[in-house]
Amino acid sequence: MKRWVEHDGKLHEIDLRKRELKVHDLCNGVKITLLDGRPILFRTSNADGRILVETPEAHATVKVYKAPPSLTRASESKSVQQIKSPMPALVVSVEKKVGDRVKKGDTVVVIEAMKMRTQLKAHIDGVVTHVYVQPGVSVSKGQLLAVVEAEPNL
Repeated sequence: MKRWVEHDGKLHEIDLRKRELKVHDLCNGVKITLLDGRPILFRTSNADGRILVETPEAHATVKVYKAPPSLTRASESKSVQQIKSPMPALVVSVEKKVGDRVKKGDTVVVIEAMKMRTQLKAHIDGVVTHVYVQPGVSVSKGQLLAVVEAEPNL
């Protein structure tokens, strides 16, 4: 699962793995880790052979996105389909991976809510360019799950 963090006008892609706490350098010594989807900012320094952790980093502000801001702000068009979750749910399966060709009506992602499964389908012919989820992940209403882009020659 990935998140995108915007800090000082720069966008950083952070790859999250289940049950791992990873630290990512942003800039100017500012570091970030995400805990339950919430950013924790801090700065480290060396003093007498010891590492000092300064927290909280009060002078830095960040925005955390579940998908790249350029995609979440993009409008739906006939050449791009953003597949979003219509409700809070659990991802049961991801039927297509990045690079797969899809036809209109093909299932891309299957979610489950209240013991009912919903197939999220492609509305255009094209290629899957982004997949942001994996099976077993909980998603919120409106969360971007995948992107399908039409090929110019289709």
